[in-house]
Amino acid sequence: MPDSASTQSSHGTVLAQLSDPHLPLPARIPLTEVFNKRLLGLLSWYTKRRQRYRPETLAALVVDLRAQAPDWITVSGDLTNLGLEDEFRQARDWLDRLAAPERLLVVPGNHDATVAGAWQRGAPWWEPYWRGDAAPDADLDTAFPTLRRRGPLALIGLSTAIASPAGRAVGEVGSAQRERLTRLLRQTRSEGLCRVLILHHPLLAGTVKSRKRLLDGAALCRLLAGEGVELVIHGHGHRSHHLQLETRDGAAPVIGVPSASSAQAEYAAYHLYRIRPAAHGWSLELEVRRWQPQDGRVVCAERITTPLPRAHAAAAVPAAPA
Repeated sequence: MPDSASTQSSHGTVLAQLSDPHLPLPARIPLTEVFNKRLLGLLSWYTKRRQRYRPETLAALVVDLRAQAPDWITVSGDLTNLGLEDEFRQARDWLDRLAAPERLLVVPGNHDATVAGAWQRGAPWWEPYWRGDAAPDADLDTAFPTLRRRGPLALIGLSTAIASPAGRAVGEVGSAQRERLTRLLRQTRSEGLCRVLILHHPLLAGTVKSRKRLLDGAALCRLLAGEGVELVIHGHGHRSHHLQLETRDGAAPVIGVPSASSAQAEYAAYHLYRIRPAAHGWSLELEVRRWQPQDGRVVCAERITTPLPRAHAAAAVPAAPA
């Protein structure tokens, strides 16, 4: 990638988002590790999912992403399928090839927490990629939200990864994480940064089926409405979503990206977010770069320009009780 300062000066700050790559399973899987919810996931992988989530499709997106030379990259969860430690180890190799940790921020998804303890055991493999600038305590329970200041951006990563029963893929932020998020939003607002919130599960109700929803999405929406945020991006739904959340400072885009490896249904894509200062606050140009099944090329499928709100100095509107 080129020097980020030159890219930012000519094109604004460019953030790339990949999500839900669902990297292939390891060649050998210990049977003792799948006598639980993972067994259903294993059967699903071998009966249908491995035909949909193709490594060659993901590889084509990565080649194109490198050619676009974004300043920063985020991967919004579901790198694994079963949350096995060997999957975390393989995913670390993939992350190392994708970009250096200081340019790449990862948040976990529900597949990375398929069963209780999976994310806690796997997280150390990805630690350089999910840690914030100021290293938090070693306790993973207090590591999120993470904050990275990158030029005019405040990249704030939330964890929604929780284990859920078979047939469900819900997520949750939790009251402790929301409390820490409130402080981060206020701090970065006072610094005049463009706050980009990154999480796996969709923020807004109705974006995905109830069994896949963010359990405390309503509480998170109230928090963001009261404190303000400039942009929210997520994965999980494997579909493009361009929605909005009304906040104290104006309407903030809430944008979902498809799976980065899907060779079926809505084809694989990644997003480029070009963010520039503007008179009203910030300007966002969203570019959807999508894989084409007919020739394997990745092309610009859509380009949207929209304003982002700019936080003002007035006190935040109190958020409703969680």
